[in-house]
Amino acid sequence: MSDMDEIYKVHDNLYIGAYWPQLNFDKLRKEGITAIVNLMQEKYYVPPKEFKYLFKGFPDNTYPPHDYLQEILEFIERNIKNGKVLVHCAMGISRSGGLIVAWLLKQNPEWSWGDAMDYVWKTRRILPAIEIRESVLDYLESLEGFRRSL
Repeated sequence: MSDMDEIYKVHDNLYIGAYWPQLNFDKLRKEGITAIVNLMQEKYYVPPKEFKYLFKGFPDNTYPPHDYLQEILEFIERNIKNGKVLVHCAMGISRSGGLIVAWLLKQNPEWSWGDAMDYVWKTRRILPAIEIRESVLDYLESLEGFRRSL
């Protein structure tokens, strides 16, 4: 089994993974995943109805729009309280990694980008594209109480 077949617990009730070659819904059920955020550019699947689902695909190496970031972070926040959330993109490295870091920074505004990256790296090696990093930091700067720090 490769890294691409796994889901990784990053934080309480928050997981990161890849869609390669497909999601294993039985594995997600066993892990207790109740909500899925799909960040792939294309919508390759519709999950079973038991999963809460948000598709906000965008190409890697692009700046995700701030309204996407807001909607994704709100979905995670809403669903993490009473369940487990999986955030995935095609490979589980760039887009999903960037959004996991964004959620961590929103929860911990005193952290730097590097702090959040180090936190995730304890479980999963991620490498968000610079465009994703810049869009996330720009968005978070617009929120009260967040100060940009790499």
